[in-house]
Amino acid sequence: RCLSDWSSDVCSSDLPAALSAQISAIEYSTPGSPFYIAAGSDGALWFTDPATNSIGRVSTAGVVTEYSIPGTPGGSVFGIAAGPDGALWFTYRDAGTATDRIGRITTAGAVSSFGFAGNSQYAGITAGPDGALWFCEAASGKIGRITTAGALTEYATLTPLTIPVNIAAGPDGALWFTESPQSGNNKRSEEHTSELQSL
Repeated sequence: RCLSDWSSDVCSSDLPAALSAQISAIEYSTPGSPFYIAAGSDGALWFTDPATNSIGRVSTAGVVTEYSIPGTPGGSVFGIAAGPDGALWFTYRDAGTATDRIGRITTAGAVSSFGFAGNSQYAGITAGPDGALWFCEAASGKIGRITTAGALTEYATLTPLTIPVNIAAGPDGALWFTESPQSGNNKRSEEHTSELQSL
């Protein structure tokens, strides 16, 4: 299944002919430009839409609904992940108050958020094995952790002058994230939850 905007077909990738023959794709259009996507607890898929500053929901039947995010005109939504509480958690920049925010949207469409001063440019986000949400801070070179009650902790990455972009919970109980060094070389880094919490 694929989401795309009205003007471009992001589903048409250069797949090998043998693989293409085995794939049957269905495309669903959205009003904006869908970006990150995550499965929700309601059986639908939820995605960020930076072009419309909204969070979208698409059912497996292709019905698309979008929810506007307060404070995002001039800002942008980015990463999204299913949280341990059944809601979807996402990162965004509130241009009006000049704050980085971690947003939460229930499967009924109710939006709330936690704001933090600065310009850390929150990026990818994931649920950790500890029941918290972990996310990348692209501009500050840190990994953030926020509880579902809004308590924030930040950890510096091991490599100076790098840009943490995306993060995922690993099968070993650690959080794995990608870094893009300012020199342009990509690398993979690992930090264990227990090690991060002991700093």
